[in-house]
Amino acid sequence: MVDQVSAQFDADEALTVFEMNLLPYSHDHVNYLRLPSELGAQHYRARRDVHTEAFGTTRYQGSIAVLHIDGNHSYAAASTDLACWCGLVNAGGWIIVDDYLWPYGNGLQRAGNEFIAQYQSHISTAFVMGSALFIRLSHSLEEHNVTPQ
Repeated sequence: MVDQVSAQFDADEALTVFEMNLLPYSHDHVNYLRLPSELGAQHYRARRDVHTEAFGTTRYQGSIAVLHIDGNHSYAAASTDLACWCGLVNAGGWIIVDDYLWPYGNGLQRAGNEFIAQYQSHISTAFVMGSALFIRLSHSLEEHNVTPQ
């Protein structure tokens, strides 16, 4: 049912709304990569510059303070998102898994729970607020040579 409804949405229109919502906050510090998660993470690691027509060019530092996972709701996609991006989150940084409590499936919850179990020694706190899972890292996963499986 969800797939049938999502097929009716225009991706270009959704992008325009997304850009309009970001515009008040941009001030040359916000941009986006319109790529699948794996390719986006590869791009982010290889190049610090991101360019879009809407926001121009933004240069990033290469590390992340707040990682917000809000994409495909399947277990495989959520696990891939976490694996691709978690090594870039700073010590003391946050990982937010949106729709962790989702009435149409448990893919995000399974991925989040597995992440916590695998990296519990690197996590200072984890809690659910609303429907999102918030995870605060005590140590960077990359600096301790922890690699996602």
